[in-house]
Amino acid sequence: MNAVRYVHLVTWVEHQLERLRSINPWVFDGGFAVVLLVLGVITVFGQEISDGLREPSPLAIATIVAVTAPVAIRRASPLVALAIGCAGILVHIGADWPEGALPTSVMLLTYTVAAWDTPRRAAVGLGAVYATLITLGLTDTPGLDTLGVVGNIAIFTAAWTIGIALRARRESLDARLRAAEERANVERQSAARALAEERLRIAQELHDVVAHSMSVIAVQAGAGAHVLDERPEQARAALEAISATSRGTLTEMRRLLGVLRDGDGERAHAPAPGLADVPQLVDDVRAAGVPVTLTVAGAPDTGCTNAGVELSAYRVVQEALTNVIKHAGATSQVEVRVRYLPGSLAVEIVDDGRGAAAGAGGPSNGIDGVGHGLLGMRERVELWGGELAVGPATGGGYRVSARLPYGDPE
Repeated sequence: MNAVRYVHLVTWVEHQLERLRSINPWVFDGGFAVVLLVLGVITVFGQEISDGLREPSPLAIATIVAVTAPVAIRRASPLVALAIGCAGILVHIGADWPEGALPTSVMLLTYTVAAWDTPRRAAVGLGAVYATLITLGLTDTPGLDTLGVVGNIAIFTAAWTIGIALRARRESLDARLRAAEERANVERQSAARALAEERLRIAQELHDVVAHSMSVIAVQAGAGAHVLDERPEQARAALEAISATSRGTLTEMRRLLGVLRDGDGERAHAPAPGLADVPQLVDDVRAAGVPVTLTVAGAPDTGCTNAGVELSAYRVVQEALTNVIKHAGATSQVEVRVRYLPGSLAVEIVDDGRGAAAGAGGPSNGIDGVGHGLLGMRERVELWGGELAVGPATGGGYRVSARLPYGDPE
C-alpha cells in the first residue's frame, strides 16, 4: 500500500512539474517574484521584536522590492538580477531590519546565475554573493559571525553548484538532441540522394529502351506503309519486326521496373543487357533498313568483367544507333566496333550520314532531343571513369567513341 502511495505521489509531482514547465517563463517568474515579495513583507514585518531587532520602517518595503523583484528577470539577465538582489539585502540588513525570508530570493538568484549564465559570469555572481556575506559579517550583523558567514557561504555555494550541475545536464541533453537532429538530417539527405540517383538511373534506362525501340518501330511502320500495296511481303516483314521489337521492349521494361520490387517483395533477378546482346541489337537495327556491320576485336581478360560497364557500353551503342535512325538521314554504312583492351572496353559507332547535329538542328545543347541522349551517354561513361568523344567523323558522317575502364570486377 505504501508503495502504491509513493508511486502516486511521484506521478503527481511529475505532472505538476510538467505543468510548470508549460507556463510561459516570464509569467512564471513574474508570479514567483510577487509571491516572494508578499512572503518577504510578511516575514520581515512579522518577525518577533523580542529578537532584539528594531521594528522596520515602511522604507523597508523598498529594499524588500529590490531583493525580490529581480526574480522576474532572473532568466533574461541573471547576473544583473543577482547584483541587484545582493545590493538590496546588503542595504536592508545594514539598516538593522529583520531579514525575514529575503535570503531565499538571493539563494534563488544565486542558483539562476549558475544555471542560466555563462561560466565566467556565474563565477562573478558567486563572488558577489561571497562579498555580500563577508561585508555583512564585518558589520557585526546578528547571526553572521565567522561561523555564520562560513555556514552561509556553504549554503549559497551548494545552491550555485546545483545550478552548475543542472546547466551541464541541460547542455549535454541539448548537444545530444542537436547531434541526433544532424544525424537525422544526414540520413534524410543520404536517402534523398540515393532516391534521386535511382530515379536518374531508371530514367536513363527508360530513355535508352523506349527511344531506341520507338525509333525502330517508326522506321518499320513507315516502310511497311510505303510498300503495303505493291510489296505486301515486305510490309509483313516490317510488321513482324515491329512485333518482335515491341515484345523485346516490353520484356526489358518489365525487367527494368522489376528493379523496384516484384510481386512477392523480392528484387527481380532478370539479367541486364550486356555486350552479348549487341549482335541482336545490330540485327534489329539492320532489319529496320539501316546497313549496320559489327566488328568485335579481342576478348575480355579472365576475371576482368564488370556487368555495369558492359551495360553502359550496350546503352552507348543503343543510343548511338537510335540517333543514326532518327537523325543521320540516308546512310550507306554504319559501323559498330567493340574492342576488348587490357583493363578496359572500347566501343565506336561511325556512320556516313549527315550527322546527329544536323538532324537536331544545330549543336547539341544537352537539354532535349538528341542532346538528352548524348547527356545520358556521357553520364554513363563518366560514372565508370571513362572517356566519351562525339562529333563529326573524318570524311563526313558522325562518330561516337567511348572507352570504359573495367575497374574492380563484379
